[in-house]
Amino acid sequence: MNYRLILNLLGNLCIAFTIIIFLPLVVALIHHSSSVPIFLGTMCLSGLISLVCKRYGEMKSNQRMRVREAVIVVGLGWLLVCTMGAIPYYLTGNHDFVTALFESVSGFTTTGVTTAQSFSEFSVPVLVWRCLTHWCGGIGVIMLFIVIMPRMNSGAGYLFNAELPGGMGERNLPQIKESAKFIVSVYVGLTVLEIFLLLLVGVDVFQAMNVALATVATGGFSFFHDSLISFHSVYVEVITVVFMLISSINYSLYYRIWRRDWTAVKEEPEHRYYFGWLFAAFIMIAANLYLTGYMDLFDSLRYGIFQTISIGSTTGFASDDFDKWPSFSRYVLFLLMFVGGCSNSTAGGIKISRMVILLKASWAELLRTLHPRIVYTIRFGQRIVDPKTVGNITRFFFLYISVYIVLTILISLSGLNIMDSMGVIAALLSSVGPAFGIVGPTMTYSEISTYGRIICILAMILGRLEIFTLLVVFQPDFWTVKKNW
Repeated sequence: MNYRLILNLLGNLCIAFTIIIFLPLVVALIHHSSSVPIFLGTMCLSGLISLVCKRYGEMKSNQRMRVREAVIVVGLGWLLVCTMGAIPYYLTGNHDFVTALFESVSGFTTTGVTTAQSFSEFSVPVLVWRCLTHWCGGIGVIMLFIVIMPRMNSGAGYLFNAELPGGMGERNLPQIKESAKFIVSVYVGLTVLEIFLLLLVGVDVFQAMNVALATVATGGFSFFHDSLISFHSVYVEVITVVFMLISSINYSLYYRIWRRDWTAVKEEPEHRYYFGWLFAAFIMIAANLYLTGYMDLFDSLRYGIFQTISIGSTTGFASDDFDKWPSFSRYVLFLLMFVGGCSNSTAGGIKISRMVILLKASWAELLRTLHPRIVYTIRFGQRIVDPKTVGNITRFFFLYISVYIVLTILISLSGLNIMDSMGVIAALLSSVGPAFGIVGPTMTYSEISTYGRIICILAMILGRLEIFTLLVVFQPDFWTVKKNW
């Protein structure tokens, strides 16, 4: 294990964190807020940690980064950032450390839930910090490591795939540095454009920034406890729907469009599967809302399409209290939580590419049962999916469901009934946020006990890092010196 390399990379991460925390400090100074010492102290602590890491860390020129170091940097990097991000919440005096950590993890993992019963608990600078954690968490490790990725080789590729995962995720640019820069430029551009459009329809500046930062991050933090319901605006819903959909699509697709590679766009099937899945879910929900008499036709279409895309993209916004919807509609939304968006996007969940490949693999096994000698090739678009990739996806799916079951059992021990427990863990693992029952779209996680919040924190981190990055460190072989690591 090259600890000096790890310290150097963590030091760079702390430098990026210090730059980010400077923004709410400026807001605190402008507003003459009492939060100035809080953010100044946090920034100094982050700067001190970065100095120590850089002092004892080292990265030689052309030094390779192995998978072992990459896993440690990704895991420790997220834990370090989330812990430091909890300091401003904790120093306000309104939260214990577990609650403060919950708020920080909720932001950086783009889950978008809170334990606060009233946002008056947060000063303006803390609210700004809350939005920034969400936005930075959306682009994740890629944005924070953009200054160091060019100096990595195989380890950099692992970091890229760990943060922007998916069964068929690939790098479409020659260098990871160029990929990261393009992703960041698209990410920033979408955010600015959405803020501008929201301002045009009469949304307040701060609220427009909050909604835009949360939408592009597919997070769901809102200025109001009832999400977007308080806006009572079709225009806000339409703008949000468009950007939720854009942000949950594979970002490499935008590079191909920018390069005018229309053939590659037509041959890439993931977004078509994604649109098809969302359309089918929307039709089922809208029909159920209308045929049961719960809503008229216009409202069934309006709220049906918004909630389908919001949950399907794992953003977690709500334009209506879907916890009161008919059981069938709620069940469809529950299934949407698991699938999630496209690979190489800011969305969470299992990812539509993995689900499609799993379905095709299952169909292949059924054919082999009927025709033992058949040779069946699994394809994803024009590409042949090799058996190793299918095996990796199958193992991921098994681990995902296993973790879901274990965490559901653990959080049920906090006193939640089994249905609420299933909804909570499904929403947290997929970074959706709101679920059903006591954590519905108009509720907060304030009713969850301290023990339950610890389980929630674990679920959010595991879901954001897609299981493997954290669970692999529990393998004894991981800590054994071996050449293949």
